[in-house]
Amino acid sequence: MSVQANPYPLRLEKEHMDKIRVLAKEGRRSINMQLCIAVESYLKEYEQEHGEIVTEE
Repeated sequence: MSVQANPYPLRLEKEHMDKIRVLAKEGRRSINMQLCIAVESYLKEYEQEHGEIVTEE
């Protein structure tokens, strides 16, 4: 797990946050970890369809 250099306050619709909370509880994860998994899954799916996302270090 990496440390985020500049924490970003994430704003989600209440309904979305409630659903994330349910999934986190079912998976016995923190909400933060559930969100990390969701982002990783999205990025993997996106790159499979569109190719690798190149970032600058």
